[in-house]
Amino acid sequence: MKQFYDRVREMAELRELQRQAYNDYSRFVVLTGRRRVGKTSLVYRLISETQEDAPGLYFFAGRKTETILVRTFAQEVREKLGEFVPDGMNSFRELFQMILEIGKRKKFTLFIDEFQEFDNINAGIFSDIQELWDEYKKQTNICLIVSGSISRLMEKIFKDEEQPLFGRDDSTIKLQPFNTETMKEILGDYKPKYTSEDLLALWTITGGVARYIELLMNNGCTDVKKMIHYVCSSGDSYFVDEGKKILIQEFGKQYGTYFSILDQIAHGDVTQSEIEGALGMKSLGGQMKILEEKYGIIKKKRPIGAKEGSQTVRYEIQDNFFRFWFRYINRYAALIELQNMPALERIMTDDYTTFSGIALERWFRQKMMESCRYKQIGGWWQPNGVNSKGNKDDFEIGIVAETLEGNVEAYEVKRNPQKYSPARLEEKVAEMKRRIFRGKEVTKGDLSMEDM
Repeated sequence: MKQFYDRVREMAELRELQRQAYNDYSRFVVLTGRRRVGKTSLVYRLISETQEDAPGLYFFAGRKTETILVRTFAQEVREKLGEFVPDGMNSFRELFQMILEIGKRKKFTLFIDEFQEFDNINAGIFSDIQELWDEYKKQTNICLIVSGSISRLMEKIFKDEEQPLFGRDDSTIKLQPFNTETMKEILGDYKPKYTSEDLLALWTITGGVARYIELLMNNGCTDVKKMIHYVCSSGDSYFVDEGKKILIQEFGKQYGTYFSILDQIAHGDVTQSEIEGALGMKSLGGQMKILEEKYGIIKKKRPIGAKEGSQTVRYEIQDNFFRFWFRYINRYAALIELQNMPALERIMTDDYTTFSGIALERWFRQKMMESCRYKQIGGWWQPNGVNSKGNKDDFEIGIVAETLEGNVEAYEVKRNPQKYSPARLEEKVAEMKRRIFRGKEVTKGDLSMEDM
């Protein structure tokens, strides 16, 4: 992209940890976050901005043999630290101990990318690092940063009490997708007169993930038509394989049922009974719990004010890109196999208005969360309520939020503000106040693309 965007808070935290490492003793930093979110770029930026103070080394733990990786890492030590490393070294433990010895007399940053891959190369490396780090940490001035994209493995390596590196990190930073203001800034740099429709399309497809935004912007895709066309440009399009590539690494070989569940959620089956009915399967609660608690891919939604054990539960896919991928790419894989990308493009274009309407609601929730003005943000729904005429009715309010001061706000979210009905929202709020927020004034209104 044209420049390095945002990451002010994360960069400040890394700089402070680096300062502590250089002036006190070594620090161990764990950097996590989904793939393509910008972890490597962030650490590269840190190293480039601080290289006058001390050098930085980059180790990429690719899926190679330990011997080949150690040769590559040894060359990095020679080039960046100007140190002699003998040829023929093939043990990571031996190299890591040499690096720590150098750290007794030199300060530097060591960045190990895709750290979890050591589990495939030689799982004993984690024990070696733990043993040597415990011995050398307070004698050295190294800022050790490790990053990883496979959340279940990074969680296991550093949060499982039975693992050697449990409790060894001084700080864990989870890098999130860009916030709403940063997305506006980026799109504005590439298209100064962008429209709300352009911004919504960028959010709907990328969810703020840095690499996806970069691909679209660098290819001149600054409006919905160009974005959809780029995604459907060929069966080899970057976006086509992306979801499968990432999630199979997370789920492993048993990904079939998980994919089926996510596909149904992306297409509107949001309760467990709806998903089980659509798939003709019973007792999916265990798999859904794993998707939520282990992988963090889906999230339970309850009506605001509902108790934790309430059965009025809906599920949503948390990541915008995965919602998009399961809605179109996974569902229409047969078209992609046939290289019938024009048909896929037509399907996306025809469905875009409906799909982006859901994304618009998520945009406003995200924006409200970023404002730090609220203690709870959610939605509210009540099947089989009673309307003003005494008839049964299904009530739903898109966004209900309570401010830090205890004030309540209720909003209908519409792509087209002309479709907003103040009277209908009034009726819904009255029904809601029969159940929660009794006696409280509720600020009511609508949010549309004009408010983005």
